[in-house]
Amino acid sequence: MLSHWLHSMEKKGFFACTGYFIDWNESTAILTSASLVRNSGDENKINESLRIEVLLPSMERKEGTLEHYNLHYNVALVSVKHRHHLRAVNPRLSMSLISHVAAVGRCFQSGSLMAMSGPLVSWSGTLDCDFLVRSSCKITKAGIGGPLITLDGDVLGMNFYDKKIGTPFLSWRHICKILASFEGKRYSSACHTCYRSEHFNKLID
Repeated sequence: MLSHWLHSMEKKGFFACTGYFIDWNESTAILTSASLVRNSGDENKINESLRIEVLLPSMERKEGTLEHYNLHYNVALVSVKHRHHLRAVNPRLSMSLISHVAAVGRCFQSGSLMAMSGPLVSWSGTLDCDFLVRSSCKITKAGIGGPLITLDGDVLGMNFYDKKIGTPFLSWRHICKILASFEGKRYSSACHTCYRSEHFNKLID
């Protein structure tokens, strides 16, 4: 478990969220929310002058590099040098027979882990994304991008934030589809092919 903090070139903090290591292209990468890199002035774009600082589980701070992003589904991949010894999470594709879960986040300043448990609940909102599911776990904005886990520690998906409806999350099955779209691609500041949906802005207001 780890946390990210976004800096501009002037090293002024803009946004903090949580992320976690996954197996990616025979190595490990950090899966997190694209809110980390979204331009606050134009949410269809990313912040070109961003600097990503990563707090590792060891409390060591490292500079991260944006590798891939999709603003539409609010997903980003960040790499950190010399991270081969870091352990990736154990994902779970199926949510069958799962009733209670926990949403996990980490505070960047203190390094403290935060977790809230609750049941999976049926979708009753109006958000226009079939990929989203919902749990009743209540998190803060620091938990955006963090994992939703079973009580055995398996990762079911990535959390977003909505103070009214609970915690929408992107399931691991759909995350796999998004990661597959990144294969053979790498972020380039000269080429933006990612888009957003209005509902993701609502989830972090």
